[in-house]
Amino acid sequence: MFKVVIDIAKSPHVVLDRDKAIQLLECIADKHGSTRDLEESMRYIENYEEFYNYLRRKFEDYLTPPKHPRDAILGRVIVHKLRLFKEDEREMVELLFDRRFNLDILENCLKQVINDEVVFEKQFF
Repeated sequence: MFKVVIDIAKSPHVVLDRDKAIQLLECIADKHGSTRDLEESMRYIENYEEFYNYLRRKFEDYLTPPKHPRDAILGRVIVHKLRLFKEDEREMVELLFDRRFNLDILENCLKQVINDEVVFEKQFF
């Protein structure tokens, strides 16, 4: 069972290893269409080591991909921000999706990439 956490701002969070994250974003691009933020997010993940070192050097946790203003107005933004981190020498990615992104597309692509049941859990404070 794979858990997707929806935070208090209604943004879904997904934590995957680097290869699965790329597969997920490629699946979303196929189903939803490509946007600037999606392309930039894939570029960040594909060049993982360079951007991971950049984040550590700047003492930052998250990268915010540039978004086209038209996509933001129309609600077509997919990736709000992402975090690159290492867990036991594994390259991991946390994707924070825009709160207006269609959860059905996310669920279908996760099922396709992970081959497991997907559960959405709302986070309350």
